[in-house]
Amino acid sequence: MDIAQVKRMTGIKTNKHDEYLSEIVPNLIEYASDFCSNTFDPEALPGGVKLFVAKAAEYSMNPSGLSGRSMGDISYSYNTEFPLYIMKHLTPYRRLRVK
Repeated sequence: MDIAQVKRMTGIKTNKHDEYLSEIVPNLIEYASDFCSNTFDPEALPGGVKLFVAKAAEYSMNPSGLSGRSMGDISYSYNTEFPLYIMKHLTPYRRLRVK
């Protein structure tokens, strides 16, 4: 999966985020492989994994996920988990992990 495909899937029209996407896309594919206990070929990803990568990259670009804030000595807390509407795309590809 290349960044041009991610840009088409998310509707990004500019080259402003190309550097970020070239760094995050391989990491998201690795995250999906670890989460699913499954090995994915980056050149032939299943459709659900492609959707996960595109939506997770888009979610990560936005300064969202702020879960807490305080004013004294300025402190911010962020939610570092992906929301369920993004993670659900990986469900069909999960394998049982036996320990």
